[in-house]
Amino acid sequence: MLTVMGHAQWNDNLDLARREAQQSGKKVLLYFSAAERCTPCQDLEQNVFASAEFEAYASKHFILVQPVFDDTAPFHEKADNLLIVEKYNKDGFFPWVVILDATGKIVNKVGQYNNESPIEYLKRLESR
Repeated sequence: MLTVMGHAQWNDNLDLARREAQQSGKKVLLYFSAAERCTPCQDLEQNVFASAEFEAYASKHFILVQPVFDDTAPFHEKADNLLIVEKYNKDGFFPWVVILDATGKIVNKVGQYNNESPIEYLKRLESR
């Protein structure tokens, strides 16, 4: 399923995103959030992910993924997403962004959002 944050489209299925990344040559940006109870998550989404700068950069470089953990997700999807958490965010930090190559190898991790501008945050995403 695709959702929209700002104008960017976010996938909720990591396997599909990795396949798309393999075909397109892009990286996967995997975003862990608890936006309904996490002010830094809300700030990151409003200030960065909804920005024109992020949208333009992400459309060229990333396949965007945000796993769904709320009650709207089917049971099997929640189980799959818990495995994703165990592999990529086992400490349960929010917000937490992991950049993956198409094989699922971690390229970069970005933790706490510190009210950076979209450009500053993009530099953090690409810092490795």
